[in-house]
Amino acid sequence: MQKIHQFNQYLLEKYPSIWNTRIVWMLLASFGVHILFFIIGYLSHIDPVSLQKYSVKNDYFTDGVFFVHLIISILMIVGWLLMMLKNNAFKNFYPSTKGKLFAQFVQYFIIIFAGTTFFFSYKTGFRVYINQKYSDQEMVKDIDVINRSYPFLAQSLENYTLDNRLFPKPFQDLYCETDIDKIERNQKYFVYYDRVYQFYSVYSKTSFKKNKNGDFIMPEPENSLKTPIAYSEEKDNSEIYYFKKNVVDLSSYITTTGLTYYNFSNLLYDYSYQNADYDVRAVEDNSLYPYKNAENTFLKTKKAAINQKTTELLNRKKPAELEKLLKDFLEISKKYRIRTNLDAKIWAKMVYSSQNPNFEVRYFIRDYKPGNNDDDTYSAVTVDSVSASVDESGNIVSDSVKIREFNPKINEEISPKDYFKNNLTNYYYHTENIKDVLQNIDFVKNEDFVSENIHIYLWIAFFLSALIFSFRITGLKSLLFSIISAGLLALAVTLISVFYSVVANGKAEVFIPYLLLFIAFAILLPPIFNLKNLNKMVSSILINISINGFVLLLLLIFAIISIHQTADCRGEIYDHATGNKTCLTVFDSLGLGISYIILFGGFIFIYLYSSIIQKWKAMPE
Repeated sequence: MQKIHQFNQYLLEKYPSIWNTRIVWMLLASFGVHILFFIIGYLSHIDPVSLQKYSVKNDYFTDGVFFVHLIISILMIVGWLLMMLKNNAFKNFYPSTKGKLFAQFVQYFIIIFAGTTFFFSYKTGFRVYINQKYSDQEMVKDIDVINRSYPFLAQSLENYTLDNRLFPKPFQDLYCETDIDKIERNQKYFVYYDRVYQFYSVYSKTSFKKNKNGDFIMPEPENSLKTPIAYSEEKDNSEIYYFKKNVVDLSSYITTTGLTYYNFSNLLYDYSYQNADYDVRAVEDNSLYPYKNAENTFLKTKKAAINQKTTELLNRKKPAELEKLLKDFLEISKKYRIRTNLDAKIWAKMVYSSQNPNFEVRYFIRDYKPGNNDDDTYSAVTVDSVSASVDESGNIVSDSVKIREFNPKINEEISPKDYFKNNLTNYYYHTENIKDVLQNIDFVKNEDFVSENIHIYLWIAFFLSALIFSFRITGLKSLLFSIISAGLLALAVTLISVFYSVVANGKAEVFIPYLLLFIAFAILLPPIFNLKNLNKMVSSILINISINGFVLLLLLIFAIISIHQTADCRGEIYDHATGNKTCLTVFDSLGLGISYIILFGGFIFIYLYSSIIQKWKAMPE
């Protein structure tokens, strides 16, 4: 305690402003709390089960840590104000220059910012733990094993139909038509129950032109001829259209048209897309694309690589090799605490069998833990019908005649849905959980949480600092009158705006900003140019509103500029090459940077306005 007293005495004698604001002790206290939150973040997700959710981005707010943060920040700021307000240097007419006034405001800002930004320490601790626990090299190896094992985790028959096959090479380059009405019956096709597959070579054409709606225009002469599109691939400034050409007979590669591991070509997780804010699960959803098979070429190549590795592993016919792969997969799953009852030896036997030379899928694994009501949980398993010719019960409906033309023995065969249900085992594996874990790990490693959130805390610190600065200068009475005056003014502007909007039939988008601009200058300019002729209470109200509202004035000016920019080019300027509208406002050009520009302008204003504050303080009461 003696050393603390000596240090305080030293600050009082040498740096009275620093002593007065208590910035040294507040920064030390904030540093200690930041360390605490770093530790909380580091320990928050030690259990991998905590990563088994769709996103951990908002855990800070949903797990209650934010409320602890809020309580600590409030207690620190209130305690700081109680200590600091014991001695108001400006109120007691201590010598104070413009620079010292501004320095006090900056110290307020630093203290509040340090005492409210524990979020960043939590996130930093979380990231440090993830980087230490799950290194990039380890993650790459784990994901490779996971993706190579995924084909044998038979949980949906739709991954094993013929239209999924991408290896050997011809399958990747061809387009598989599955619409019964578009099948060329005089050419080679393949049938599995109610599904028909026909492979086509394709040719492509690229479009760089857009219509007024921003959609790419199909190239000629296909557009005029209304040539059907097989699928398309959209790039940044173009769209590649693929059209069917000739039927290709792939009989030499296809030993069975049913469900087989040879057809599997998918990824359980792709870290390269996760790093680019691209969810591989979204790619699997064909509803996101207007044409079937329209997916990123790079992703399709990676899927084909999985298909190739699976095919080569099966062709080697070494059960021990597969068992080793599945054992490694289960070890990784154990590390991430994924719920499953799979055993590597039994699982390998489900795939390999001397009576199954075509490696057809004969056993299915659940993606949930079976309970007492398996019939109810079965409803969660979806089996799509590509031809849309059977109802939800697997019964043939309107296209039954067409289907029998392709498959006369369809009544003698078991439907895909019944086949799945009859071969569904009691083994289970929570696939979505491992996807969530991997995605969350990559997200934490690559999230830019600083630039996404720091401007929020900067503005909180700025406005609180401005409010405290106003209180320190003019006192509580003037500050309360300023708040009341600002509220009444806001009410008056609202009523005037509503009245004008009614009179002008809703066209008030220009009037209201200019009304606010006129009022803002009416408040800002009198203390600058005519301070001596103003009542001290009135001038204190104007000064308080100016200090706290100047940044809003800057935002209003940018908004007025944006309104005029929009009005000048609305409905007029188009880039005929791309079809894009080239009308950009100041908000589009500057983006988030406009927040920092206004914040910097607020600091400059307070520094320059400090001389007005000094003149106001010298006025008689």
